[in-house]
Amino acid sequence: MAKILVTENVHPVGPDLLKAAGHQVVFADRDMDIIRREIVDADAVFVRIIDLDEALLSTAKKLKIVSKHGVGYDNIDIEYCKRRGIPVTLALNANSQSVAEHAIALMMALAKNLVPVSRAYAQIGFAAKNSAPGMEVWGKTVGVIGLGHIGTRFARMCAGGFGMKVLAYDPYVKTAPEGVTLTDDLEGLLRQSDVVSLHCNLTDETRRILNKERLALMKPTAILINCARGPMVDEEALAEALQSGQLAGAGLDVTDPEPVPEGSPLFQIPNLIITPHYAPTTREASSRVSEIGCQNILDVFAGKDPEGRLV
Repeated sequence: MAKILVTENVHPVGPDLLKAAGHQVVFADRDMDIIRREIVDADAVFVRIIDLDEALLSTAKKLKIVSKHGVGYDNIDIEYCKRRGIPVTLALNANSQSVAEHAIALMMALAKNLVPVSRAYAQIGFAAKNSAPGMEVWGKTVGVIGLGHIGTRFARMCAGGFGMKVLAYDPYVKTAPEGVTLTDDLEGLLRQSDVVSLHCNLTDETRRILNKERLALMKPTAILINCARGPMVDEEALAEALQSGQLAGAGLDVTDPEPVPEGSPLFQIPNLIITPHYAPTTREASSRVSEIGCQNILDVFAGKDPEGRLV
């Protein structure tokens, strides 16, 4: 019997697989005291967004696998795992559709001014109908930064569902789906786009990929969406751009830091929608990610090559 530490809440389908195989499952529910105590003799860790740095991982003397609940692995010390020969696996493509749909939802909510108009209706009644007009997305240009599973789904929905012109920037991709134009000119993409949506991994190259200077290139009528990772955007510069009218709106499902500190001024910006890393939280994706992530653990225990092995 192995011991598996589940650092945060997950759909029960995965842990139930582990229990059915006779393993002990320990749930930490983001409690770092429990995580620090239980990881010491854990055979596996099933992690969402809690940081697994070298200081914490080095206390895990029996660790045989780190299984990621999702695909973003910037919270895991990959180099440490490589040195120690600890496999790290991802739940590939399990939540891609949910995250892409969330990016679409943020885009549409901002384009149609849904949040401020709804609030105004409650406050001033039907006079809210005279709020500032929204924007049709049909025929507009969307810039997609990162053309992996999620970015590709988002791009296809924009092109096929909304008749949008899609530009994509991804230096690691050589071909694009029908209706998507690859470009190596990031600044040009920012200047042309009515909507910019981030869908790349967080690396040294993408950290602050949208800094103050690049945000200033965007149209004052443009919308920014980030369902990737918070540190890709200079949030102080973004707040200034939104408040000054340099940018029309933004939707963030991820922030830096995460969670957003209580009382943060970001919550007071009317043309900014923030959700708490909620994009993959659908019934369908939650079940798929949990099942794939825990099956990866069982595969490693059985000596099989797991799906989505990163190292």
